Amino acid sequence: MGCEISDIVSDFLAFPPARSLRGTLHVPPSKSATNRALLLAALTEVPVEIARPLESDDTAALWRCLESLGAAIVPTREGLRVSGPLRGAPDREIALDAADSGTAARFLTAAAAVVPGRFVLGGSPRLCERPIAELVAALRSAGARIEYRGMEGCLPLAIEGGTLRSGEVVVDAARSSQFLSALLLAAVAVDGGLRVRPAGRIASGPYVATTLEVLREFGHDVEAGRDFAVRRGARLAGRYETPGDYSSAVPLVAAVGAAGGEVTLEDLRWPSADADAGAVPVLEKMGIRIASGPGRLTASARRDDLRAVSVEATDFPDAVPSLAALAALAQGQSVFSGVGHLRLKESDRLAALAALVRAVGAKAEADEDALVITGPATGGAGAVTRLSTFRDHRIAMAAGLLSLRLPNLLIEDPGCVAKSYPGFFRDLEALAIR
Repeated sequence: MGCEISDIVSDFLAFPPARSLRGTLHVPPSKSATNRALLLAALTEVPVEIARPLESDDTAALWRCLESLGAAIVPTREGLRVSGPLRGAPDREIALDAADSGTAARFLTAAAAVVPGRFVLGGSPRLCERPIAELVAALRSAGARIEYRGMEGCLPLAIEGGTLRSGEVVVDAARSSQFLSALLLAAVAVDGGLRVRPAGRIASGPYVATTLEVLREFGHDVEAGRDFAVRRGARLAGRYETPGDYSSAVPLVAAVGAAGGEVTLEDLRWPSADADAGAVPVLEKMGIRIASGPGRLTASARRDDLRAVSVEATDFPDAVPSLAALAALAQGQSVFSGVGHLRLKESDRLAALAALVRAVGAKAEADEDALVITGPATGGAGAVTRLSTFRDHRIAMAAGLLSLRLPNLLIEDPGCVAKSYPGFFRDLEALAIR
């Protein structure tokens, strides 16, 4: 029996197990690169063509806010044509709604500080619980005038734009690399640029490498070492091509480990600065064979070869839910350490993953900075089991991986995958052999 995948609007999805996966897929464009390119293009007064941008709830949230700031964003045959300048209104505050997007909220906080005008930045109830204090403190130290309109340290924010000045900024990025990336991106709109010094450890550091890569591809001047310096480039690119998304590729590779088979994923750069590309060696340790070719990866596995793993996962946080699902299906104990910052995502992902794994009969323990999973999962012993996704797209994808192996599972709120990969369950169904 198959499942209906198009336009998932139900409260739950019954996704039957598969005997294996076979086929070729084009991986969705990178959400991280798309959002960075959208902002940089909007901070450029000449039009920039963004080829193959991702269409998702997260990118749509940033798109809407940039249009509220005066950007012109026009669909084209290749993707989007984006141009600035960004500006406020002379006689009123402009409301910016980042919805559920932490990326949009952090990037817009810094960008609004350099755009003349008055802005109020808010978002969903969950987004207004997520941290932003470190970024606000860094911006204030460089002259930005920002006030909290609600709880200290969280959205909503009142921002007086055009107040950020050039110089050196110190930022604590231990809870989110987006605080650092937001400053580096906004620097292109500051006369003289910014020199940004991380105060200590950077959470998910490879995402900063993605930021620097996109800045360079746009033609901006970048220095990277212990500190980072960014200045507006003299000759800016008029076109940017979005690479494939490893955050979307990892669940698909993990799916091969869960069900067995062979899948080729197109439109992936290798090697890649994408943070979740760092999970590829971990997937290999778990028993998945991965071969790279020009613009593609091929993953193959036998479902009985799945192995437990212990790994420091700080640098590829969005891959942890998929890795945790595989760990639940493997024999033995897996440990994912250095992942405390996952408690600050769309859900408390450590608690959510522990609940998900326990629901299918595996063991899980989560502390402040680690997740320990002991498999294999036993399933629901014939009973139908509802898997909560906590309205978190990464948790929903992990639930889909469990459903490839275990029967009688119902995935709650499957449509939340639209935040980053709207076609996830449809693509998984296209690969499934039953």
